[in-house]
Amino acid sequence: MAKKTKRAKKAGASVRLTRLQVLEGVPGPDGVRIGFAAPEEAAAVTALLKAAADDLETGHLEALAQGRCGTWLLDALAGADLGEPLVRATAAGELQPAAAELSLPLVARDGDGQVIGSLLGVPSGTVASGLSRLPGSRQQVLMSMLTYAKIKAVAVSEDARGRGIGAALLKRCVQVYGQLDFTLLFGEFDTGRDLGPYYSGQGFTVLRPGQAVDVGTLLTGVPLHLGAGEGLTFFYRWSTGGR
Repeated sequence: MAKKTKRAKKAGASVRLTRLQVLEGVPGPDGVRIGFAAPEEAAAVTALLKAAADDLETGHLEALAQGRCGTWLLDALAGADLGEPLVRATAAGELQPAAAELSLPLVARDGDGQVIGSLLGVPSGTVASGLSRLPGSRQQVLMSMLTYAKIKAVAVSEDARGRGIGAALLKRCVQVYGQLDFTLLFGEFDTGRDLGPYYSGQGFTVLRPGQAVDVGTLLTGVPLHLGAGEGLTFFYRWSTGGR
């Protein structure tokens, strides 16, 4: 599999995040800092995200508590290649643990260091499953894990809402994945929550019922359409290189 290397910084792009900045947190609204979740924050992250997503897998959160969630992304921010550990994990039959290593657990911490918001980005199992049904798709399945990411859930404590914290989490999520050359970010929300205008305001395209986005042609030359399930609304955003 070809190496996942970083592209040169584009003219006009924002300052690139470093591994240390993501670990320590970058400034957000009202004195909040947005950063990478620490293992000791796993319980707070779990409580927040489970309230926002009914189908939240526990494997990523268990990996967070064990200090294994997102470590490859952190290393890549420091210049490491993302493809090499993924190939090794695949050869060892450890693709599921690799998915946790490629996940992005972000938190918003208030001035006292308490977690008041969280976001979890994950490799898309739906995309990987769809690609695996195409002939000769093994490499494309692996590349999808380095190309597409799903925003599994975004949550902010009830008493901290309305301050732009969710938007700040999304902004840093977009920046990290864009900086690491991921191409597409997408997610779903319950249609009844009417969050379309909110996600549109954060730079995402919100699909109408029955619409889908093609995630197959880029990797395989064969269309593979991805959309929302029943009662859900799909939103997505093509990368602009971390800008």
